[in-house]
Amino acid sequence: MEDILKLDQVSKKFGHQSVLKDINITIHRGDIYGLIGRNGAGKTTILKTILKLIQPTSGQITLFGVTGGTAYIHQLSRTGSIIESPVAVDQLTAKQNLIYYSKIHGVVDPNAVNETLKFVGLDTTGKKKFKNFSLGMKQKMGLAIALLNKPDFLILDEPINGLDPIAIVEFRELLLKLNQTQQMTILISSHILEELYQLATRFGILNDGMIIKEITKQEFEEQSREFIKLEVDNPDLATNVLRQLGCTKFKVINEHLINVYQLNITNAVIANKLIENNVQLTTIAREGLNLEQYFKQLLDETGDEDHV
Repeated sequence: MEDILKLDQVSKKFGHQSVLKDINITIHRGDIYGLIGRNGAGKTTILKTILKLIQPTSGQITLFGVTGGTAYIHQLSRTGSIIESPVAVDQLTAKQNLIYYSKIHGVVDPNAVNETLKFVGLDTTGKKKFKNFSLGMKQKMGLAIALLNKPDFLILDEPINGLDPIAIVEFRELLLKLNQTQQMTILISSHILEELYQLATRFGILNDGMIIKEITKQEFEEQSREFIKLEVDNPDLATNVLRQLGCTKFKVINEHLINVYQLNITNAVIANKLIENNVQLTTIAREGLNLEQYFKQLLDETGDEDHV
């Protein structure tokens, strides 16, 4: 599996403040990699170091197999990006903006402007100037500029922030289309976790400048699958009862909580058996973690109380 991007022990300090701390990230060809973190966790700083908008204090970044120097800068021409707000000229139309940026980026394909406008759905905006675009249209404009040079790797910083639900769906569909039809690798940062879950194939979870977990969507779904939550007074006795019922897939969370992952046994059967064996049962309920709950659970485990 080809690595498109690899960050190895990347750190960044501004003065005495450590913003990134020994970041390790690997993105494979074809990934939609979701970089998860609350505001201020360091997501934008990571993206800026990849794009050489800022220099890391230490560590190594490898892009398309190249590390540092002019060769790295050359490989950056194979990337497109939207960092923070989309940058376009207020007084120009969508088409005029793309013509302007195609000249800046040395795009020679005469069809690139019209094809890109059509792809992002801005081909019918006519004489409307960028300054009068809706937020959703402005995000599409930013995406169009990023796609002009037909990049192999797309880097997006909070691209759905502030969009209405319809615009979010449209943007998501555009990104999935790029990934599926053009095999484009995408790195997308967001704190809107439910939307990111519908897009990403892999996740890097960032907290306080550190990657605390890398996980594939498949791994997440296995770990977050539905379970029966038991709240009891005696977990040791409760686990013995579960074994008597033929249940072996469970996890003791703490001195009162057990998660049961074997769902072929009904809640009623478990409850009755526990009560028969003098286990005091406070709660029995079916639950499952979504990505936001999983993220918050990880923060709890790392001792961070300040959640998204």
